[in-house]
Amino acid sequence: MHCPKPFTGAIIALCAFLVIGESLAQSGAGNGVAAREQTARIGVLAYRGTAAAMADWRPLADYLTDSVEGWKFELVPVTLTSVESEIEADRIDFLITNPGHYVALAARHELSVLATRERWAEVSHSHLSRFGTAIIVTRDSPIASLNDLKGKKLAAISPDAFGGFQIAWSQMQKQGVDAFRDLASLRFMGFPHDEVIAAVARKEVDAGIVRGGLLEILAGEGKIVLEDFRVLNGQTFDGFPYRVSSPLFAEWPFAALPAVEKTLRERVLIALLASQDPEISTTYSLRDLWSAPLSYESIRELVGAYQARLEANAAGSGARSPFLVLAALAAFAVLALAIAISRRGGGVPVVPPAEAEPRATTEFRQYEDRMKSLTLREQEILQLICSGKQTRAIAATLGISPKTVEFHRTNLLHKTEAGTMAHLVQIATRLGYDQGVSLG
Repeated sequence: MHCPKPFTGAIIALCAFLVIGESLAQSGAGNGVAAREQTARIGVLAYRGTAAAMADWRPLADYLTDSVEGWKFELVPVTLTSVESEIEADRIDFLITNPGHYVALAARHELSVLATRERWAEVSHSHLSRFGTAIIVTRDSPIASLNDLKGKKLAAISPDAFGGFQIAWSQMQKQGVDAFRDLASLRFMGFPHDEVIAAVARKEVDAGIVRGGLLEILAGEGKIVLEDFRVLNGQTFDGFPYRVSSPLFAEWPFAALPAVEKTLRERVLIALLASQDPEISTTYSLRDLWSAPLSYESIRELVGAYQARLEANAAGSGARSPFLVLAALAAFAVLALAIAISRRGGGVPVVPPAEAEPRATTEFRQYEDRMKSLTLREQEILQLICSGKQTRAIAATLGISPKTVEFHRTNLLHKTEAGTMAHLVQIATRLGYDQGVSLG
């Protein structure tokens, strides 16, 4: 916050007074009435995995529990896809997620922003209320600009990830690069973001998209060497310490679901703003603070343009579907013939695509046998899901009905025991089952 210190102190004092006064009123202090504790659940986007999300947000949950009398706050780690079912089942009351995700969800669930996050930046010892995206390559990569990405392999988090794909998609569009048409392949690897960086480092892909600042964070943790990577389309901003490839957007919002009662919303808001008090932030180890909400309109516009592009792709895919199917069949036939020839001792040995990928980590090896049980059609649909296509687009591409696609999607989850489609995409990517369909 940038207001004069006396004024800031008065605001914080008022917040603290209101929190204490409201707490006493709710707890029935002075009349011997004990308040009955209720539970409020905060969904948190686990973009670096569940363990990291719980560790990052536990101090905030503890602070809110102590500050809002009569309420206990619990954390519910969510993914970009799982949060929808959590909302529809009324299993969360508040949500902390990336702004693009918030905008998409708000249109369907009437979420309201209470506050905007001020994220702690270790490299500059300051709090940042805006962020960007980073499109990264290795230091020795021949790729020098976004235009050089044409015909290359690119890794991202998810088609629904704002900082992990959509911002970069917008920047590439401005440079004349269509991420859905001009690349050799587009791999959606799922959470955590760290895996995208690892894939770039291993040269499994030519470039990757991550949230701005993650490179510096991992370097600070000793997990990577910062100089091993370059950021394409580099942009700098006064007071912003991270290397990014894009403009800056408002940080993550703390949003309330429409069913949350007015009194609870207001008490949570007061507590969030009071996090600016150094004594409070120190006592509860709150590295990130919260301030009055910033505008999310530019984010809404970007997400709207992105959704329009996806719909246009889906509408136009039907006309191309016969070609895509024939091309896929032809490629499969050529590969089968080459393998047969090599086995008879003639020609150059050919390695099937799935075997060309590095072996999966122990965490994913348990799924290898289950993935081998998939039919060719199921593998084909899984590959299209991994490339970011939705049910209607898959149906149009393969010349089948959306109902048939949904049937196969259900079978995929049942056979692999992946639990969620987001997890299945992550498994498929690690095991090399996402590389069967080129978007070039």
